[in-house]
Amino acid sequence: MVIYNIHCQNPQKRYLDSAAKILRDENGIAVYPTDTVYGMGALVTNPKAVDKIGKILNKNKELLFSFICSDFTQVAKYVHLSNGNFKLMKRYLPGPFTFILEATNLVPKKINPKRKTVGVRIPDCTVTLKLVELLGEPLANASINLPEENRGDPELIRPAILNEVDVMLDAGVLEDTIGSTIIDLTGEEPVVIRQGKGIWKE
Repeated sequence: MVIYNIHCQNPQKRYLDSAAKILRDENGIAVYPTDTVYGMGALVTNPKAVDKIGKILNKNKELLFSFICSDFTQVAKYVHLSNGNFKLMKRYLPGPFTFILEATNLVPKKINPKRKTVGVRIPDCTVTLKLVELLGEPLANASINLPEENRGDPELIRPAILNEVDVMLDAGVLEDTIGSTIIDLTGEEPVVIRQGKGIWKE
């Protein structure tokens, strides 16, 4: 595993370029910071890497990957986004929220074989936003198999993923390691599925 000690606010481009190359050209899996905890992910269009994550985490195909996007243009490619939901989400993103919406046909069946919905995120984290922007497509993001309170400390994460992951963007210990707040927008009214770090004010 390649480890890059990356600046949280001003990430070094050479490290982002290298991580993007590993993800894009080598069926790579990355660990990266977000505005909640560190995540593990691969390109949404790379079924081999997505399968590898499923095996690492020892979970089935209903693992429920969320998509980490760089902006709403990417979001709108993978979910059906009404004007109302767009305006609502703009009030909270970038931020520590995952929004569940109906998936478009562009969501790979490997990632979403049985479900017609997908969770999307735009985290308030410069490192990951710049990485996804550089890739030009979202990351299929999954939770690392550790207690939530340990997912913000690279020193605790490394032993769990050392032989499984290709690259780690280490931005140091994250504060307030609480998962994202999950909001279901598939019905007539928003439903809070999980209260996490994000404060829902609707």
